[in-house]
Amino acid sequence: MNPKKPLQLAYGMAVVLLLVGVLSYTAFSAKAPDEPVRLMFQCSTGKVLFDHKTHTAESGYGIACTDCHHHPENAEDRTSCRSCHDVPKDGSAPAACLNCHDAGDFEVESIVKKTDAIHQQCIGCHKEKGSGPEECKLCHVNYNF
Repeated sequence: MNPKKPLQLAYGMAVVLLLVGVLSYTAFSAKAPDEPVRLMFQCSTGKVLFDHKTHTAESGYGIACTDCHHHPENAEDRTSCRSCHDVPKDGSAPAACLNCHDAGDFEVESIVKKTDAIHQQCIGCHKEKGSGPEECKLCHVNYNF
């Protein structure tokens, strides 16, 4: 028997198994969640990790989506905070706002910046409900991922 034959067979089987593994992984990959599970907000004072499950689950805070995502009312129409609370540098209305509103329906100057909107919403809720961190350093952490 040729000594190269078993080695060639082993390499051939390894290639076939690798291909089967790659195809199985791509064909049966996990479905992405309907909503983001965790969000990492980058900021100059440390990263803030926000966990939707902790806030929405009955075993957590039990908050409804509409308690934070106040507008629009339909869940399928919701988009990221930044799309509405990040005014373009030229001072025009964000495109996401114009999907539902006419330009004359609001003043661009009245749009709250994303950071201010998040602080008002989070800190206000934490103080009002007496749950969750209230000190800056408890949310703003330097994660090393």
